[in-house]
Amino acid sequence: MEFLSDIYHKRIVDTHTEVRETYNKLGMMLSVLDTRLSEIYHSIEKTDDRELDAIAYTSQLKSVLTRRRVVKDEMARLKPFASMAKQALNEIEVRYEGAMKKSFEIRQQLNVTMTLDDVMTEMGVEPLKVSTRS
Repeated sequence: MEFLSDIYHKRIVDTHTEVRETYNKLGMMLSVLDTRLSEIYHSIEKTDDRELDAIAYTSQLKSVLTRRRVVKDEMARLKPFASMAKQALNEIEVRYEGAMKKSFEIRQQLNVTMTLDDVMTEMGVEPLKVSTRS
């Protein structure tokens, strides 16, 4: 038997997972761009002054720095979600586990086997439109 709380809990967990995975992916992209930036700097250092194509290096640097800025900006915008989602999820997990345990105990003690859908149908209330998709 699935409860509404199970659906919402799964959505929150899935959202947290998605935010964390996105933030980690952005971190990996930033690392790749940092490596590319370092490669350009090393290439400039190794190149003799007379052979240095300043325009080409400047163009490469600008390209990498622009992409790096875009990724860093998105990470900065996502960071509040990543940190708040983790804190919220930790709190929700503690409270949800307690609520589930209490619900199970009460349902067992009082021999409750009906679901919310059963009660709604019996009362002629339109079923809730809660998507199980996240």
